[in-house]
Parts: sequence; C-alpha cells; structure tokens
Amino acid sequence: MASVHESLYFNPMMTNGVVHANVFGIKDWVTPYKIAVLVLLNEMGRTGEGAVSLMERRRLNQLLLPLLQGPDITLSKLYKLIEESCPQLANSVQIRIKLMAEGELKDMEQFFDDLSDSFSGTEPEVHKTSVVGLFLRHMILAYSKLSFSQVFKLYTALQQYFQNGEKKTVEDADMELASREESERKMEKEELDVSISFDLFFSREEEVSCSGPLSQKQAEFFLSQQASLLKNDETKALTPASLQKELNNLLKFNPDFAEAHYLSYLNNLRVQDVFSSTHSLLHYFDRLILTGAESKSNGEEGYGRSLRYAALNLAALHCRFGHYQQAELALQEAIRIAQESNDHVCLQHCLSWLYVLGQKRSDSYVLLEHSVKKAVHFGLPYLASLGIQSLVQQRAFAGKTANKLMDALKDSDLLHWKHSLSELIDISIAQKTAIWRLYGRSTMALQQAQLLLSMNSLESVNAGVQQNNTESFAVALCHLAELHAEQGCFAAASEVLKHLKERFPPNSQHAQLWMLCDQKIQFDRAMNDGKYHLADSIVTGITALNSIEGVYRKAIVLQAQNQMSEAHKLLQKLLIHCQKIRNTEMVISVLLSVAELYWRSSSPTIALPVLLQALALSKEYRLQHLASETVLNLAFAQLILGIPEQALSLLHMAIEPILADGAVLDKGRAMFLVAKCQVASAASYEPLKKAEVLEAAIENLNEAKNYFAKVDCKEQIRDVVYFQARLYHTLGKTQERNRCAMLFRQLHQDLPFHGVPLINLL
Repeated sequence: MASVHESLYFNPMMTNGVVHANVFGIKDWVTPYKIAVLVLLNEMGRTGEGAVSLMERRRLNQLLLPLLQGPDITLSKLYKLIEESCPQLANSVQIRIKLMAEGELKDMEQFFDDLSDSFSGTEPEVHKTSVVGLFLRHMILAYSKLSFSQVFKLYTALQQYFQNGEKKTVEDADMELASREESERKMEKEELDVSISFDLFFSREEEVSCSGPLSQKQAEFFLSQQASLLKNDETKALTPASLQKELNNLLKFNPDFAEAHYLSYLNNLRVQDVFSSTHSLLHYFDRLILTGAESKSNGEEGYGRSLRYAALNLAALHCRFGHYQQAELALQEAIRIAQESNDHVCLQHCLSWLYVLGQKRSDSYVLLEHSVKKAVHFGLPYLASLGIQSLVQQRAFAGKTANKLMDALKDSDLLHWKHSLSELIDISIAQKTAIWRLYGRSTMALQQAQLLLSMNSLESVNAGVQQNNTESFAVALCHLAELHAEQGCFAAASEVLKHLKERFPPNSQHAQLWMLCDQKIQFDRAMNDGKYHLADSIVTGITALNSIEGVYRKAIVLQAQNQMSEAHKLLQKLLIHCQKIRNTEMVISVLLSVAELYWRSSSPTIALPVLLQALALSKEYRLQHLASETVLNLAFAQLILGIPEQALSLLHMAIEPILADGAVLDKGRAMFLVAKCQVASAASYEPLKKAEVLEAAIENLNEAKNYFAKVDCKEQIRDVVYFQARLYHTLGKTQERNRCAMLFRQLHQDLPFHGVPLINLL
C-alpha cells in the first residue's frame, strides 16, 4: 500500500509531528499524487472527443476508479498507467505537471481556481454528484481549508514528488539501455541476474518512499479489497508478511481502526498464528466497543452484542486450532450473554458450534437436528443449510444409503438456489464428491468434481477475480488428482497438483489439502515401484499433515520390508485408537493389513476371522471399495486353504464393482487372483479342458499385467510373468516361455528381494 511519505507534504491531521487518534475525521486531504490525478481529470475534460479514440477513452474511464479509490503511487508509475491507456494524454499530463512543479506557487493556486469551472455552464464537464465530481469537490474543499504555510508545504511536496518521478523515469530508461548493452556482451543468465537486482532495488526504494497515512476512503477501499481477496482468491491478495506490514502502518496512524484489527486477525489465520490472531480479534472487539460503532447502530444493545459475538468468535478461533476446552469455555460465556439479551440468532450460532465441539458423541445428531429446525424457524438459511450438510456427512459415516443422503442434499440445494447462496452450492457439490468416493463410486465422484470445476470457472467476482480458491474447490481438485492417480494417469494427476500449487501457495490456508494428496500419491508410486526407502522418507511428511494416515503407511512400509512384528505392534495400536475415535474407514484398512500379516506369516486360518470382521463393517457402512478389497483377501485365503472353486465363485460375485469403479491396481490384483484360481481348480480336469482353462488363465494374466503396467507396479509384473512362464511351459510353448522367463529375470535382478515368496501373494 503506497502513499507519499509524511515528510514530503503537510498532513492536516499532524500537529508537531504527532498524528491525532481521529486521523480519519477528515475523509480526504490533498496530496501531490491527488494533484496529479486532478491534472489527468482536467486534461481529459479539455481534450476533445476527436483527439482521443473511443477505445482509449474507455480504457481511461476504467483506470479512473482505482486511481481515485486506491492508495497513492509514484509519479513514474502513474505515467506508465496513463501511457498504457492513452499515450497522447500521458504526454500532456507530464508537461502540465512539469510546468506546475517548475513554475511558481501561483501556478498551483491558479490550477485549483480553474477546477471550479468544470461544474459551470448549462452542460458542465463533470456532474457534481458523480464519482469524479465528488472527488473534485472534496479536493477543492480540502485545499481551500489549508493555510498559507500549509499550501507552501504542499507545493514543496509537489516539487519533490515531481523530482522523484523524473529521477525514477531517467533511471528506468538508463536501466533499459544498460540491459540492452549488457545483452550484447554477457551471457543470458548474467543479464537476468542484473535486471532482477535492479528491479529489487527500485521496488524497495519505492516502498520506502511511499509509506504513509491513508485517507479514510483509501483505507476502507484497501481493507475491503484485501478482505474480498482473502475470501475468494487468496493468491491475488498481498502476502501475509506484506499485508501485516501495511496493516501495522495503518494502525500506527489510527490504533482504534477496528476493521484493520479484524483484517489482521484474518491475515494471521492464514499462517496459523494462534497468538497474533487471538490478539487481533480481541483488539477488534475492544475498538468496536470503544468507538461506539455498535451502539450507534443498535442503541444500548450494541455493547452487549459486541461482547457475546466476541466470545463466539473466540470460541470459533480456539476450535479451529484444536483448543476444545478453551473453545467450550468461550462458548458458554457467549451463550450466557446471549440468553440474558434474548438474542436468538446468536444462540443459534452457538448451538451450531456446540455440535462442532461435541460431534464425536453418539447423541450429537439430536443436537444437530434441533439446530436445523431452529435455524429454519428463525429464518437463517445459511445455518440451516450448513446443519443439513453436517447431518448428511454424519449419516454418511454412519452407513446410511446414498439415495437418502442425496435426497437430503437436494433439499439443501433448494435452499441455496432460493437464497442465492453460491458458496454453499460449491460446498454441497464437494460434499457429494466426497460421499461418492467414500462409497467407492469413482465415476460418480469424478462427475461431481468436474461439475464443481465447471461451475466455478463461470462465476466471476469483482476485479476479474475467479471465485475458485475456496476450500470446496481445493477438495474437488484433490479428489480429481487422486482419482487420476488411481487409474494410472500420473501425468494428469501431476497437472492437477501443479494447478493446485498455483492456486493455493504453501502459505495459504488450504494448502495442507494438496500437500497431503501429493504425499499420498508419491507414497503409492514409491511402493508400487518397490522403492521402500523412498516411501519411508515420504511417511514423515504424511505424518506431519495427518498423524493417523502417517502411522498406517509406516506400518505398510514395515510390512513390505518384512518387519512383521514391528508392523503388527503399530497396527494394533492404530486399531485401538481408530476404534476409539470411530474412524470406521481406517479400522477396516487396518484389519485388512493385519489379515495380510497373518497369511504372509503362513497363518491363513487366523486371518479369516479378521477378514470377516472387516467385511461385516464394510457392508454395514456401505463402503464398496473396502468391501471389494476384503472379498479379494477372503478369496486368496480360500485359495491358500486349498478350496479354489469357492474362491473363484466368490471372485465372480465381487469382480464387477472392482472393474467398474475400482483402482487400476485392484483390477490387476483381481484378474491375477482369478488366473491363480483357474489354474488351481484345473488340476483335476481332463487334459483338453485343462489346456482351455490354462489358455483363459494366460489371457487374464495378460490383462492383469496391463493393469499393473499402468501404475508401474514392477513387483506384481514380475509375479505375473513368472506365472505365465510356468503356464507356457505346461502348454509346451517354448518361445513364449523363454520370453517371459527373460523378462522375469530382468525384473528380479532390478527389484529388491526380502525373503518372502512374492509370487504366492495377491
């Protein structure tokens, strides 16, 4: 945020170098930058319609509003902006300012006297009530209130402003000339380093020379613009450090500016700074009470309203950082004050936060249903919709059928469209994407994610900002990346992640979503490629973002490295913890890993009860993906126990959902297991029928190998080609056998071997 330094001009709110607390008592004052804008407006009025083309005038009109509302900028930058819109007018403005700055004080006096002529005549150049007219009148009034000494200081500041602008223009020209000469003599890399160093130097100089107080309108415009960007498109807002520096500069001149404290609170939330965000939030409500802003709009009730909403916001802040005890205490305080004031709206918000704090309890759905009914009764569609979506999410984890959940979300969508709640429409679609993925319907999840992306790309907000940097957008893109990775489309997943990194930089509040997604995809690829040391290093990053997921994947790495006892201890601890917090999806995954440990340790009979428990849970909670994976493990256990016919019939029941919505790796494992069962069941067949079954098994193995190749799963490909070589040998096909044997040997030499007969594994 730039403004002319206070030492270069007289600030009417400064007395003996001290800024008064009511620095925004006067809405505007005259600065050298605003004189330059007045010159631009005057030249636009004097220039005839034929001298400036229609497109140039349109660009100038679009430029005016940010110039009038925005902070002060340097003269060279102003010249550049005008020149981009209309080069002819930029030259006229430059000459006019030069004549005024190099002339005498009476030239500036005459300029302000002539400004009043813009409103004279039957058809004035500027209407008094227009945006430009109000700006001109404010400047004329502010200038007329200045004493002679103040006018002289303003003129001196104008001369200094002009000299700095001219100096910057000359230096820019010299730099451009120097860079051209440098390009002829030095390498391209050296030229780039020189130009970057020059740019950094001038940007710092401009920043130092333009830090100062803003007028009320400039400050309000800056705060509203940054708040809007933080909500809709965080990447276009200032960086956290830069924004905090500007807010500190703003608060230095007006410590009681409540809105600046609130924006500081939002800015500190971006970087997860709990101390500074709490400090700024408390200061915001303190200033709100001290300035009497609430009392003016709400009478005597304003003071109590600030207190209860301060407690409510403090509870939300503590809940965001996981301080649930402090959040509960603050929420109790908010409820007590709201009940004393009979504020049903505040109580309704408190009820919603009560559910958030107690959602792990078994009876929390009763509280949530009551919250939705009350929100509808008091006409709060936003809270009612959030309550419905929370209820849907809770019932999805409880295993309710998808059709009932989608009907509930349909009712929620009616509220969104009726009240134009576009943000909640995005959240609803993201919720549907997550529900379909939870239930193992990848095609439906992909459809919903693409629907959300298409909707967001069409909905623009102010200043060309796309409202696609919200949490729902990040969630949809993460699902999209994971779905592509599951199907072996790693290049497409990388493109989605690259887009996510651009949309949500590492310092943004939703960056953890794509960070975890990226780490999980890298982990899966490393495990498929047999690079367990690399997967082990990735586990650290996953644990930092999600401790439960990190512990689970650490156990998978230990299991792959044949460290069975360590993996079993870790899985047992994780199983107890997940059962305690009711994380059913992770409980089933842990049970499957425990069962795999048992049959890898040649104890398939012990694995059967564990697999049946996992199957019962996945059926109860309608988790199709995990149910299919459990059936695969059950079929393999039956194959090991010597009953391949039952295993094959079990596979025929489960293979359809796997091929329809399963990951590529699961499809390959399913086809590989079908081939194994076919071969095992054909042992007692007639030679002719046995040969037909073995040919069919080879076809299934080819299909499995293609699936494994998509995800670059070399260990599974090694097992497949070994099995194919054995089958070709049985059928007497020597050439095909030798080809598969050679491929097996190459893979076996490249891959690590941990002493486990991997060809028997699923």
